[in-house]
Amino acid sequence: MFARRHQYNLNRYLLTLAICVLTSACASQYQCKQPLTHHWVDLEQVKADVTKLSHDDMQGRKTNTSGAEFARSYIAKRFAQIGLTPWAALERDDYQQPFEYQYQFSDRTGINMVAVHLAKPSSEQASKQLSKQSSDRWRVVVAHYDHLGKRGSKVYNGADDNASGVSGLFAIAEHWANLPIAQDVNLMLVATDAEEIGLYGGYGIVEELTKQQVKPELMLNLDMIGQPPRSKSIYIEGDKNLEQFAALKWQLYQHNNLCVREQRSHKPALGLGRTNWLKASDHYPFHKAKVPWVYLGVPPHRHYHQLTDTAETINYEFLAATIETGLEILQVDQNQILPID
Repeated sequence: MFARRHQYNLNRYLLTLAICVLTSACASQYQCKQPLTHHWVDLEQVKADVTKLSHDDMQGRKTNTSGAEFARSYIAKRFAQIGLTPWAALERDDYQQPFEYQYQFSDRTGINMVAVHLAKPSSEQASKQLSKQSSDRWRVVVAHYDHLGKRGSKVYNGADDNASGVSGLFAIAEHWANLPIAQDVNLMLVATDAEEIGLYGGYGIVEELTKQQVKPELMLNLDMIGQPPRSKSIYIEGDKNLEQFAALKWQLYQHNNLCVREQRSHKPALGLGRTNWLKASDHYPFHKAKVPWVYLGVPPHRHYHQLTDTAETINYEFLAATIETGLEILQVDQNQILPID
């Protein structure tokens, strides 16, 4: 017994030492302003998705407006093109998940868009199964589709906030079926509504997941991923929900030269006041439900909530690299995901 425990402790020490050596060596090699690469993202399709969702015709996609309805129509069209199915648990033949919330002392209804790619075992795995039921393992990608809408005749297009995230959701959904993990894990894609006014869409999908007794292994939130900051890095929150993230971070950098930064400023930015990044987007309802999560996004920038947040201002190379980084994170081994206390 003592010998086994000693060997176990020795193995953990050696692993920790190896990670420390690796990350120390790698830290000096990070060059965060190198040209970015992408390997599988269809850049033209991503551009088309961002352009369509942030077009004046969408009227800024404000919750409970015709613009939001136009956006849902486009999202449904893209879900169908990708080959995604509605979530059967909703007992609907479309992708819509209505939810109720209170805002400014009145009862209101928002509509999330929910699609799934069910696990498809290999023929060998399927032959060993006694039933055709899909896996009970789930991972979730979330990106809110709502924005500020119109003020007078002026349209707040919301290209980075958050047509960029929705385009990433589509791209990940298209590529998922090519991955080994798709044989064992169901993928849920959720374009949330009413995020801008209080994360209500996030609470809506978490409530439905709880009702259906679905506990995802991991949630990935994409919110504002198309405008590189001065550091040319994508920022991450929720890295503490992944074990040995320092080693994973180096692997991500090697994939496409995109640096991932864990420490973003909490100081006031652009007159917005201090930011609590835990509560800043739709990952927070998942956090409260103790679902491990990761959030990718950039800090507020000069186009944030401005008329200039248009498709023309997006850095599509950065967006493509971020999407691929997000999918790499979404595929982490189940044993690397840490429970939320």
